[in-house]
Amino acid sequence: MSEFVSSKYNFIRPFKTDDLTRLGRDADGGYILDKKIILESKYLISFGLGDDWSFELDLIARNKNIEIHVYDHTINTSIYLSKIFKYARRFLTFRSDFNSIYSRIKEYLNYKSFINHKNVSFFREKVSSPANYNYESDIKKIFSRIDLNKNIILKCDIEGSEYEIIDDLMKVSSSINIILIEFHNIGEKDELFTQSITKLKEKFNIIHLHGNNHANILTSGLPEILEMTLLNKSFEIDTSEQINSFPIKDLDFPNNPYVKDLFFSFKKSS
Repeated sequence: MSEFVSSKYNFIRPFKTDDLTRLGRDADGGYILDKKIILESKYLISFGLGDDWSFELDLIARNKNIEIHVYDHTINTSIYLSKIFKYARRFLTFRSDFNSIYSRIKEYLNYKSFINHKNVSFFREKVSSPANYNYESDIKKIFSRIDLNKNIILKCDIEGSEYEIIDDLMKVSSSINIILIEFHNIGEKDELFTQSITKLKEKFNIIHLHGNNHANILTSGLPEILEMTLLNKSFEIDTSEQINSFPIKDLDFPNNPYVKDLFFSFKKSS
């Protein structure tokens, strides 16, 4: 493996800014964004929720007026209830203790509390392009549910489907303040990854990178899964200095807290 990330990826080096902050837990589920965006945003559109909504709750705590639209077709009430019944059966047959049941009940109650929050609208729909089925939504449908020309934070973690929606996102880029996106399978989709970032950079500046340690570093020196923050160019920033080494102390934390974080560096320009 190279000591540095291959120079072909120099175009993704983020610009240095002192306005970065972390929302969400210090593990998978936490994201980095620009501080000034928080109060200037009207909506968060969140693609992919999973079992963690610490980012969304932190955002509400910082901006009590923000409206959150969540899209995730992989979770629902029955999933949480089935876990409760599973551990209840184990408890009755002496294969589990009460704490195991209690923790699943707590997970369910936390989930219900979040999706029923007054700031949150939950759509059990798959983000796709095109949307061919009634359980799918494309960007046009998603953005039709909000007021356009509003300031939007877009969070995207949809396990590889992010590449499908880049062109559609560019059509509504003027409404998006900041994009928090995770790119998957970069080694396998190298050309598509490069094309996607090139398109996004037409309207956005990259201001943060972090490697997801649920995967490894590629032979190119770049993480297989890469978290990226992109700020709309309508927000002026100093572009005279870029960041070369990651992760950033006291800002980034390993997605999997039980495994060492991924360290990678770009060779400094001479």
